[in-house]
Amino acid sequence: MIFFDGYCPESSLRGKKVDMRLNEDDFWKSVETGLQITSFPPFAAILRWRGKGKFKLHEQLASQHHKGLLLTETRWERDQEIHPNQEALLDNQFDLEYYIHQVYDTYELYEADRFNPVDEVPKTPGGLFTGDRHRRVDVSSCTL
Repeated sequence: MIFFDGYCPESSLRGKKVDMRLNEDDFWKSVETGLQITSFPPFAAILRWRGKGKFKLHEQLASQHHKGLLLTETRWERDQEIHPNQEALLDNQFDLEYYIHQVYDTYELYEADRFNPVDEVPKTPGGLFTGDRHRRVDVSSCTL
């Protein structure tokens, strides 16, 4: 298991000890990478988008407030995306690195890429997906 000690887990993967400060959105944000964490003891959850907001004027460091919280992914459900997914504990550095690679640069990108059940399914000739985040999959010659 990986525990949150108040320092940026992403920077820790690179051998650095980087502080996380409270930002204006009340999330702990890395001063180096923008990675954001929420804390709901005994859990700390890495948000699925990086912060771009400003830090609070009165400097508060996560390392002064949190030690030994279980590091988790966040939940997927709408309006629950800042809460820890207690079923998705980050067990090792490979899990952590894999999860961090799925973190979006901004909340807007995260929100735009979310599944919306009222959206129409895109009609793309011979392919399943389009856009920068997906490769075009040609299924016209596939047989079962």
